[in-house]
Amino acid sequence: MKTALSILSTLFVLASPWVLYITLSQQRVDIAAFVLVGWVALRAIVIVASAEPEQRRAALQLPAVALVFALLGLISHQRVFLLILPSATQAAFGLTFWRSLAKPVPLIEHFARMVKKELSDGEIAHCRQWTRIWAIYLWVLAAIGLVIAAVASLTVWTAYAGVISYVLVGVLFAVEYVQRKLRFRDYGRNPLDWLLRKLFP
Repeated sequence: MKTALSILSTLFVLASPWVLYITLSQQRVDIAAFVLVGWVALRAIVIVASAEPEQRRAALQLPAVALVFALLGLISHQRVFLLILPSATQAAFGLTFWRSLAKPVPLIEHFARMVKKELSDGEIAHCRQWTRIWAIYLWVLAAIGLVIAAVASLTVWTAYAGVISYVLVGVLFAVEYVQRKLRFRDYGRNPLDWLLRKLFP
């Protein structure tokens, strides 16, 4: 059940810019706002059902941000509050990465230890560096999204929020992945690692 809810929530996040495009292009800010409220409810259900008790408060912050912007859009009937939501979400993610630098285990290191329990000093430094890079990168993407939401057409915003921003996130993920493999030569068994091992033994 938890897996199904997580998959449904992820699909909704990916589809939400296009749903907003359809509703807002018909000048239906109210419907778009209610769609976002539905997303908030779905995300909250997933978090309550799957997150550890001590993690729930932090995990519920992003749905809370979405709820605020959805209600602002509904009350003011201004679509800009709905269009800046993806940027607000990215900025919140960036802040989460940055704040984790003050903890003993930054966010990227936490993810790395889920795959590999023991990390070298070089790998720990790499994780800290890339936690910082991800925070700044997400803030840059958020800033670009804010500008587009303010001055560009709904079509341009949808293309950025629904496709381009995800591609840019994927690009940085790929850069980090390849850079990490070439630096530490710690290859796994997947096809990409097999290729990298052949090219850079």
